[in-house]
Amino acid sequence: MRRDRTRTPEYGKGKRWRAVWTEAGKERKRSFTVKDAAQAHLTWIEHNQRSGTYVSQDRGWVFIRDLLPEWLAGQVHLKASTLQATRSDVGFSILPYWGGKILADIRRADVQLWVAQMGKAPTTVETIYGRFRTFLNWCVQEGRIVTSPAKGVKLPRHSQRPHTYLKPAQVTLLASSIRPHYSGFIWALALTGLRFGELTELRYGDIDRRRNRATISRAVAWVNGTAVVGTPKSNTSRDVPLTRKVLDVIGEGPAGDLIFTSPRGCRIRPSNFSGPMKAGIAAACKADKSFPPGMYTHDLRHTAASLAVSAGANVKALQRMLGHASATLTLDRYAGLFDDDLNDVADRMDGLFD
Repeated sequence: MRRDRTRTPEYGKGKRWRAVWTEAGKERKRSFTVKDAAQAHLTWIEHNQRSGTYVSQDRGWVFIRDLLPEWLAGQVHLKASTLQATRSDVGFSILPYWGGKILADIRRADVQLWVAQMGKAPTTVETIYGRFRTFLNWCVQEGRIVTSPAKGVKLPRHSQRPHTYLKPAQVTLLASSIRPHYSGFIWALALTGLRFGELTELRYGDIDRRRNRATISRAVAWVNGTAVVGTPKSNTSRDVPLTRKVLDVIGEGPAGDLIFTSPRGCRIRPSNFSGPMKAGIAAACKADKSFPPGMYTHDLRHTAASLAVSAGANVKALQRMLGHASATLTLDRYAGLFDDDLNDVADRMDGLFD
């Protein structure tokens, strides 16, 4: 209706109630089905304008593809490998789906549908969704939308694979079953607890034979087949103790040379190591029926943790050895290894009264 109560050409069409307000000197309007909804919207507008939290509709009326480059440019806090992985996820998963959509039009149901239809492994879905959620949170901080539509989205469940711990005899068997060139690599993984990317970047100059230590200050990550060298996962360097066995298989060489390489003298990749590793596991299983056939390379890191605890390492020492950010993380991940300590505590307490 007009102010003089005459009907406009829109009378009786679509939604009957319209909320009208002023924004930056311009008149804005939005239609609703019922009067209460229109009035509630006006109340919300007034409250946010007075509190300074109101976001102009124009700020959110922009394509996602136009905002992603600006957001990526601001991710200066990420490690080089993480930034490259983020760019990859944006280019292959986020931009093709969301690039042509308007930011202000995105609703939680839209994000939920995208997650449900992604068709990737649960951990991969969680990673890609996490990057998009971070982008939407940035949009909120930039004042383009009021709240993130990624809030409350449910992710597919994924089960945690149980850790596999090799016994000392099984480590020896695997090291002798794998291709001889990689035997020392197996020993180093199983006795130091280094991550794959940390050990493949280890150089002779990082070894201190006087203290039997290795300084871990770099790690390599593989992103779309490209090696990216950066800091370790915790972003801090650490010293790792080396056993006599590891020092023997390491040997000596020029300070700048990689200690472990492929048979052709190149950097060891996960892809070119997986074949010899699978063959070594198969040979070990054939020689010993109790050898775990479904183990992974990363299980050698878990094995190193188990052997360290068996040798008397406490939680704090294990945390430093593995490079975890906190002892809490170490205990959460390897709490089962310390079960025997509970019995020792009881025995020692009994001893106080004997």
